[in-house]
Amino acid sequence: MLYYFALLSVLLALILSIYNWRVNKNTFYISGILVILSAHGLTHFFTDPSQSDFSLALFYGNLTPFWLLPGPLLYFYFRSVFFPGRPKWTTIDLLHFIPFAVQLINIFPYLISPFDYKLQVAHAIHLDLNNLQKVRIYSFCSFSASLLSRPIIMLAYLVWCSLLMLRQKSSLSKSKHNWLVFFLGGLLIPTIAYLYIALKLFNAPIPRISIDNYSTYFISGIAYIALPIILITLFPEVLFGIKPLNLKHAEEGSKVIKEDNDYYLELTKKIDQYCHKEKPYLQPSFEIANLAKAMQVPQKQISNACKIAYNKKFTEIRNHMRVEHAKQLLQNGLTNNNTIEAIGAYSGFKSRSTFYEAFKAETGMTPSQYLEKLA
Repeated sequence: MLYYFALLSVLLALILSIYNWRVNKNTFYISGILVILSAHGLTHFFTDPSQSDFSLALFYGNLTPFWLLPGPLLYFYFRSVFFPGRPKWTTIDLLHFIPFAVQLINIFPYLISPFDYKLQVAHAIHLDLNNLQKVRIYSFCSFSASLLSRPIIMLAYLVWCSLLMLRQKSSLSKSKHNWLVFFLGGLLIPTIAYLYIALKLFNAPIPRISIDNYSTYFISGIAYIALPIILITLFPEVLFGIKPLNLKHAEEGSKVIKEDNDYYLELTKKIDQYCHKEKPYLQPSFEIANLAKAMQVPQKQISNACKIAYNKKFTEIRNHMRVEHAKQLLQNGLTNNNTIEAIGAYSGFKSRSTFYEAFKAETGMTPSQYLEKLA
């Protein structure tokens, strides 16, 4: 079951990245967390004596530097949510990767060791889980200390992100606040469980660490994978802009619809202000993805705003703005020195045919006929 949960988590991470790579790039951080936790869970899974030595040799030890990255990725995600206008990366952000670099140096001799040796290590672990402590694969840090550092660092970032959320709570919508709270909680539970295991391994003498601890070790791996998947499934609106309706009661459903409409009407005002000031529609390459990026919202929300406020598609609204601009140019007499086709190009149309088609759909006449009417 853990194996399939891990594959499902990786698949979900890929879907998030593909769906949002143009608009909501912040989800790359969540995708990275999911992939890393899935790989971590698979490592737990492959320590089961019923699994092959080969599978464990591929995962065990080789990926340990990445186990220290979910904390920094979580912080970068929270920072991007609260401070979307801030530069994505600065030199000081490299400090977050110091634990990763230290662990990479710590495990490097094992990384370059022959694969036959890694198979021997995997076989020893399958014979007795206590050999996790006995087999030394780190240069200057023990297995227990390395194991303990992961949940401690993760807890530090969880606290950091929680404080950041409390300070910026007033700037959050209810749905996004709930998402962040549950996402933090979903990561906190398995992190505490993992810390409990690490403390057991750190404090207890080797003879006292028995296979009885394996159930907790295994369950923590399941929790790390399953909880983020469940949370993302419960809060799709944060990632995809999908607003789920509560259909239990008509009154509650009406309230949700009203809140949605208010949000989209407010978003429409921002779009109008942006288009009036920047005139992005004059660029032939202007698409809904560009507008979503400028508004820092998912593309789906732009589409919803167009339908709710104007009952039109984005392309229809874009053509309307371009035609209005072309009409203004025609009225100002720019055809004295420019062709009508040039007027269409100045208005953002890629070709003469699209200009004429859009102009006639808006005005009921061609640009030439409109120009004759002005005369």
